[in-house]
Amino acid sequence: MNGLTRYFAPETLEEAVRILSEADGTVRTIAGGTDVMVRIRRGLIPDTETGLLAIHRIKELQGVRVEGDEVVIGATTTASKIIGDPVIREHVPILAEVADRLASAQIRNVATIGGNLANASPAGDLINPLLLLDATLVLSSRDGERFVPVAEFFTGPGATVMRPEELLTTIRVPIPSPERVFRFKKAGTRPAMECSVVTVGVAFTPEGGVLRDVRVAFGSLAPVPLRRKKTEAVLEGAAPDEAILESAAIAAAGEVSPIDDIRGSAKYRTVLAAEFLRRLLRD
Repeated sequence: MNGLTRYFAPETLEEAVRILSEADGTVRTIAGGTDVMVRIRRGLIPDTETGLLAIHRIKELQGVRVEGDEVVIGATTTASKIIGDPVIREHVPILAEVADRLASAQIRNVATIGGNLANASPAGDLINPLLLLDATLVLSSRDGERFVPVAEFFTGPGATVMRPEELLTTIRVPIPSPERVFRFKKAGTRPAMECSVVTVGVAFTPEGGVLRDVRVAFGSLAPVPLRRKKTEAVLEGAAPDEAILESAAIAAAGEVSPIDDIRGSAKYRTVLAAEFLRRLLRD
């Protein structure tokens, strides 16, 4: 346990960003705490961080709504609320589907979408569908708001472009057309309560027998979760026959750079990712 001696629980966004501004990087933000509390107990919080900023009371960061042609999700919205929210299920059901496969019911009840993003794990499950949906993240500070595409948010394992004085407040998701197709597949060493070994997501619009506006996203296969542009290029404008599926699988295998760890070898992850992509596109 490190020397955490300060605890803040603001009830407004204005108060929260003021605290972050004055803290000068010495405060760690906490929402559900499913990751931060583990890090604290393992002594993994830097000694320079001596305070916790709990943001679960801030109503501006909660809930889901529609604004124009976007679904706006508060950063402290839990996975369980995403699963059951009628706006999510109507406009972006892929997000509810993926949230329903996150960890266990107990964790889903407290884990937040903002925490899943800010944690910046290559295995963060909710990141994959947000990449497919071209989501934009809103970062707030005393200087105002900054809008960052989710694909540009991550800089490395556990690292993002978010500044110490900024707080992730909302996730803005363009409402896809009814014709848009989304598919997601996940593998772990057991069905629940385990980090993903591989996640694969695909999105496209079928048009005249070919695939248009293709998105392909992988998790647990590189230092940061990203779309795979070469694989997308193989599929864009193509009819999904067996030859194209094989070409896409080969391209995907060449675009990933997984590590060997206790959950699976790099070779296993690469083979699994290519096979998952084939299966999703055959569906």
